[in-house]
Amino acid sequence: MDDCNVNMIKSTFLLIVFFYMSLAVIGLNHKSANIDIRERLSVPVNKIGAAVDFMSIDEIKSCVVFSTCNRTEFYLSFNQNIESSKQRFCDFFNVELDEINEHLYIKQDLDCISHLFEVSSGLDSMVLGETQILGQVKTGYETSKQQQKLDNPLDRLFQSAFRVAKSVRSNTDIGKNPVSIANSAVKLSKQIFGDLAQQNVLMIGAGATAELLLRYLTKHPHSKLSVCNRSIENAQKLAKQFKADSFDLNSLTHKISDYDLIFTATSSQTPIIDSPMIKLALKQRKHKPMVLIDLAIPRDVDISVKKFNDVFYYEVDDLQKVVSKNLENRKQSSVVAKQIIQAEAESFGYWLKGQQHTQLIHHFQKETAKIRKLSLDKALKQLKNGTDPEEVLFALANNLTNKLNHAPVKAIREAIQSGDIKKISTIKQLLKLKTDNINDT
Repeated sequence: MDDCNVNMIKSTFLLIVFFYMSLAVIGLNHKSANIDIRERLSVPVNKIGAAVDFMSIDEIKSCVVFSTCNRTEFYLSFNQNIESSKQRFCDFFNVELDEINEHLYIKQDLDCISHLFEVSSGLDSMVLGETQILGQVKTGYETSKQQQKLDNPLDRLFQSAFRVAKSVRSNTDIGKNPVSIANSAVKLSKQIFGDLAQQNVLMIGAGATAELLLRYLTKHPHSKLSVCNRSIENAQKLAKQFKADSFDLNSLTHKISDYDLIFTATSSQTPIIDSPMIKLALKQRKHKPMVLIDLAIPRDVDISVKKFNDVFYYEVDDLQKVVSKNLENRKQSSVVAKQIIQAEAESFGYWLKGQQHTQLIHHFQKETAKIRKLSLDKALKQLKNGTDPEEVLFALANNLTNKLNHAPVKAIREAIQSGDIKKISTIKQLLKLKTDNINDT
């Protein structure tokens, strides 16, 4: 078989592969997995780049990763069986598929598009309509963009998601009245104490969640407020903003007993509060009760602290039980928001199909141009060597006909042999074959 035939067959294979390029999300969230599973499959911000690199193999053309306290999601543009991508996902976390398979979800193409739009708009969050998720999605997108791991479909998908989220906020009441994990944590603390005016409050962490929580907290009277963080500079910066005290994490063991209500929201991969620390604190407090509200994934507080009678420990999943007065209004607004998302997702789906078809045509034209060039170069070489021009032209025409007919004729034969009437009809339409009895071919 000569080079032209090899290239034509290769072209046909590549066309089929490209036609099945797909967008998908592999992930888990607070609906599909409990906090123990989400903790194991979380990706800290400083590891997102590594996750993107790990997933960027030949079959996966593009990848965006983001991970929050409620979800971990890998968005992919790929041209392979999705099961292989799912296994790659498990390999990154060094877990067996059987261990987590029941907790994973996979959404492809239009379902994937709609899902990202809902996530970015806060419709898939634990607290309906919360806004923090959009910033976390943007962080994942920017990481992939900086690493040049975005192809055009996935890049455009995320750009569309940001635009849709803005549209949902602008055209519905989904964003009215503050409802978020941070706000729910403050509501929970008020339900426990009734009044925070006599309580000493400690915020451990100085990131976006900590800042948001303090914004809600400072709307209520409280006795003493402090910020603790691994970086004292970041602690001081946040403390100054909210007129609070600050200290670094190394001082926590000696100072934690001063506080009645403690919020944690750090990116630590191991607990920063454990049983010995709490045991000592309770002794110093003469067993005056303490409330710990942990907003981090992985958790900042070792769950063994639950054994102490004077400790009331709440983690992220407990906040689902906090009833928001504004939640019912948001549910009504979500109906309108989902209509916006459905229309936008369908529009993006049409664009994506159009892109695939455009690239299909471009690739086909590129491959046939290669065949033309090879055949023409061969003919020109024969003319230079003195071969009769009429003979060269006849050979050129015959060669081009044979090479360009090879793949279509093969497809026709296979369709006839299979007896697939629908496929035969499609081929007749595609090649504009007017014979009424193609089986005579």
